[in-house]
Amino acid sequence: MMTNKENGPLVSVIVPVYRAEKWINQCVDSLLGQSYRNIEVILVDDGSPDRSGAICDEYAASDSRVKVIHQPNGGVSVARQTGMDNATGEYTIHADPDDWVEPTMIEELVAKAIEEDADMVICDYISEHNYGQEYNRMDLPLRPTADDLLRRLLLQQLHGSCCNKLVRRACSNGVRFTQDMRVFEDEFFNLKILLSGKVRQVSYLAKAFYHYRMNNESSLCHTINENTIRSHFVMLEYLTEVACVEENLLAERKKHVLVDMFISKRLDRMMTTFPEVHEQIVNGQRRYSVIRPVSSCLSIALRGWPRTAYVIYDLNMRALDFYQRFKKLIKH
Repeated sequence: MMTNKENGPLVSVIVPVYRAEKWINQCVDSLLGQSYRNIEVILVDDGSPDRSGAICDEYAASDSRVKVIHQPNGGVSVARQTGMDNATGEYTIHADPDDWVEPTMIEELVAKAIEEDADMVICDYISEHNYGQEYNRMDLPLRPTADDLLRRLLLQQLHGSCCNKLVRRACSNGVRFTQDMRVFEDEFFNLKILLSGKVRQVSYLAKAFYHYRMNNESSLCHTINENTIRSHFVMLEYLTEVACVEENLLAERKKHVLVDMFISKRLDRMMTTFPEVHEQIVNGQRRYSVIRPVSSCLSIALRGWPRTAYVIYDLNMRALDFYQRFKKLIKH
């Protein structure tokens, strides 16, 4: 079932923009080139110091579907929330300014939403690496329940981004992005929507439309820093005190915090954080496995050899990087 491309429900596409002059043309062109025409593209210039804001204005001057909002830099959560506050569509979806989408993405997502009266439609996506593409399949039932999605998000078995999820805007009423989160803000937002109980019907479209650029080294998503760790704790506090999520799911989230601490070499801090889950990690990965280097090395670290474990992990990652580059050379 295809929707009316001109008169179907309005879709608001929200794009937080910061230091994106190198990629934003590809992103916005792919949005304005959608086969589904009834969209508004909300470009939120979050105090970008480069030409991103001016480029946004050029698009607004040439296409009435583009709305530009300039604001002082407040971070990605504030920018996304500004976009949501100014959205007027029946459905919303987000796009990052360094990514791009396939021409039929919105048309096919809206068609699925209408056909199944879905409050949320999830699709697959493609990771764009320096060494090539990777198809990321969500592996969901065709009509997953909101509870199933919530569990998968909590266990990090589902991509938390807002960019592969078309959502009925009414479902986000009263739900806001957490302002002081610089990473995981989209996953946290989706968790809060699902916990609100407003999502009645979810649909899964097993096709990839969204191209997620992984070789943008300036992206916050590709580095683990103190913002990453702090955002973990903000989310855990909410899940513990507000949502009252069951302890076994909280334990899985805590394990992911320890992984990020390990990868970012916060080794001493890792050894004293969440001691209640240390033994679970050790018992779950007693032997080293080359196909599970992160969990293996974390287990070694928590047995009392954190620096030795990190050296093993670093060597493993260097070998993997060499292998990927070697494969790329062979292809060319």
